[in-house]
Amino acid sequence: MKILNILLISGFLISLSADYVQKSPNVILDTKTNFLWQDTKDVSSKKRNFSEALSYCKSLELDGIKGWELPNMKKLFTIVDTKKYNPTIDKSFKHIAPDTHWTSREFGNGAIDEAYTITFQTGSFYRRSKLETYYLRCVKEI
Repeated sequence: MKILNILLISGFLISLSADYVQKSPNVILDTKTNFLWQDTKDVSSKKRNFSEALSYCKSLELDGIKGWELPNMKKLFTIVDTKKYNPTIDKSFKHIAPDTHWTSREFGNGAIDEAYTITFQTGSFYRRSKLETYYLRCVKEI
């Protein structure tokens, strides 16, 4: 629980100073974190299970840019705007699904096969079965 509190606080502080720039037709740059974010129709129209989400980001090439990944909780939370509700994401992003998105953070508790998600309706974290399907937004650190 302590780690979630730290993530929430650090994500909140980063999101207060976020500045987004359209880098290319399908990519947004957060100039405060130097993260590139996928902003394609797939973000708001395609759901995948956890394994598919990892593979999708790993093989993604957008506007000539390779090396994408499924974001961890801290990275994904940097684009959550805690001052907004439904969706809790900046309007700089064109493609928004105010719903549950995968993070790469797995829940390591024995036989439970779960990973953490963030919902862009409220900005909340949840644990979900890796077999369920949710949205995703890939990230690349530059």
